[in-house]
Amino acid sequence: MTAVLAGSAAWMVYQQGFAAAQEKYAPARIGVVDVTKILENCKKNKQWQEKAEADRGRVQAEFQRMRKDLEALQANIKQRKPGSPDYFSLMGEYEEKRALMEGRNTFYENKFTQEMQQWMEALYTDFLKVTEMVAREKGLDIVLGKETLDLPAPTLRDFMLSVKTQKVLYSRPELDITDEVLAALDKLSN
Repeated sequence: MTAVLAGSAAWMVYQQGFAAAQEKYAPARIGVVDVTKILENCKKNKQWQEKAEADRGRVQAEFQRMRKDLEALQANIKQRKPGSPDYFSLMGEYEEKRALMEGRNTFYENKFTQEMQQWMEALYTDFLKVTEMVAREKGLDIVLGKETLDLPAPTLRDFMLSVKTQKVLYSRPELDITDEVLAALDKLSN
């Protein structure tokens, strides 16, 4: 009888240990998010794109005015006698305006690049927070990012870069939480 009780006790301890191990080492629940789709289609990105296009339009208009001024100066220079005081005066004005235009071009290129980087970093940070929130709500342990691969690719370099960075080659559609993350991220825009 003691042997039966000891065996039963051992069996119960084994069962509890096995159950605890199963719970501790249960397979991870996984979700998949299409990063490209979210970053390109979220409301925040569309709003930023509209603002950036308006900014670029203003800058292009400014450069168009500057180009017209330079063309007018160049036409005026051609009407002057080379070597005359008017000729040199206009040449100096032309070179100053051309240098100013080149300087502004460099400034705006750097400005737009830095603004885009700051914007994308902020958007990506929000994306990560929202992905974590949705994953926790769904009881997921891991969320993998997948990228949309557009074929045909514009260049071989673009294709190879996509292939090298593509980490999720296949996932069941039921694992995809892209639309839920996109909807949650768009709620932050409101």
